[in-house]
Amino acid sequence: MKTTRTKRKIWLICLLGLVAIGSCAQSIADISGGLRNIDGTDSLYLRGFNRKNDFRLNYTSQRYLLNYGSRHKNFSTGNKFSNVSDLVGFGLTYKFIDFDIAFSLPQSQVLQTGLQNLKLFRLAGSFSSRNWTVRGYWLEGTGMVASDASGEFVSGPSVYMLNLGVQYTRYFNSKKFSFRAASFQNEVQLKTAGSFLLRVEPFFRRLGMGTQLVPSSLDLPATYGEQSGLRYVYAPGLLLQPGYGFNWSSRNTRWFVSPMIFGGGGVALNVYNGKLGEKTKFSVEWKGSAVLNMGYNGPRMYVSLRSSYELDYFFLDPSYFYTTDLRLGITFGYRFNVVEKFIPESLF
Repeated sequence: MKTTRTKRKIWLICLLGLVAIGSCAQSIADISGGLRNIDGTDSLYLRGFNRKNDFRLNYTSQRYLLNYGSRHKNFSTGNKFSNVSDLVGFGLTYKFIDFDIAFSLPQSQVLQTGLQNLKLFRLAGSFSSRNWTVRGYWLEGTGMVASDASGEFVSGPSVYMLNLGVQYTRYFNSKKFSFRAASFQNEVQLKTAGSFLLRVEPFFRRLGMGTQLVPSSLDLPATYGEQSGLRYVYAPGLLLQPGYGFNWSSRNTRWFVSPMIFGGGGVALNVYNGKLGEKTKFSVEWKGSAVLNMGYNGPRMYVSLRSSYELDYFFLDPSYFYTTDLRLGITFGYRFNVVEKFIPESLF
C-alpha cells in the first residue's frame, strides 16, 4: 500500500509539473517563434524547430504480463509471469544520432509475494526520413516470476526474457502529418491531421526458464505435448502491421494529443527444448498496440505524457504464449543547438 501511495504522489507531481511548465512556456513563447519550414511539407500543417537537437529524461511505470498455457483437448491453464516495474532513463537526439536507454529501479515489487528481483533494461535508437522511420530496440528482463491462475503455485524469480527487433514504419501523408511530432516531439503539428501507417518488424525473441513454469501435476505430455518440461524457446520472426496515426493540435497553442494504433500478424520459427529434447515449429503470430501521447511541444523544451498497451500472441500447439505490456511514462526534453562541426548531419 505504501508503494502504491508513493506512485500516486509521483504521478500527481508529474501531471502538475506538465501543466505548470507548459503554461509558463506558452505564455512567454509566440506560436511562430523558433520554427522553420520543412521541405516537401505544407507549412500550414507542419514546421520544424530551429533547435534540432534535444536531451530528455523520462520516468515510466510498467506492468508486463506473460501468460503460458495449453489448449490440448480443450484444456486451458493460465500461468502468469506478472511483473510491475518502475524505469528511469534518458535519451539524446543529435544530428543523425538518436537513442533512448532505461533501467528498472531497485526493489520493484513483483506480484503480491514481495519478491523484488525483477530487473529490466531497455535500449532503442532510430533514424527518420520524411516518409519513414527505422527504430531498433533491445529489451531484456531477468528475475521474472510465474504463478498459476489461482495463485497457489509461484515459481522462483528465474525466468529470463530477451527481445531484439527493428521497426520500419512508413507513413503516407507526410506532407501534412508528422510521425516525428507524434512520437519524438522534434517537429510540431500546427493543424490537426492524420495518416495511414505501415510497420514491418523483423525480431528475435528468447525466453529462458530457470525453473518450472507450471505445477508438476500439470506439466505432462498429455497437457503440453512436446513442450512439457519447457526449458527455453527462441524464435526469429517477421511481423506486418498496418495502422493509423492522428495528431490533434489545439488552435494557436503548442498543446497536442497524438493517438496511434497498429495491428497485424506474421510468422516465426520457434526452437524450444523440453522433456523430449530440442524441437522446431513454424507458427503464426499476432500483435497489436495502441499509444496515446499528449503534452506541450515548444521551441526550447517539451513535456509529454505517454501511455501504451501492447499485446503479442503465438501458438506452439498445444501450448501458447501471450504477453501484455502496459506503460505510462512522462518525458521532459530540452532543445539545444549544434555544438561542433565534425559530426555529419546525416549518414545518407
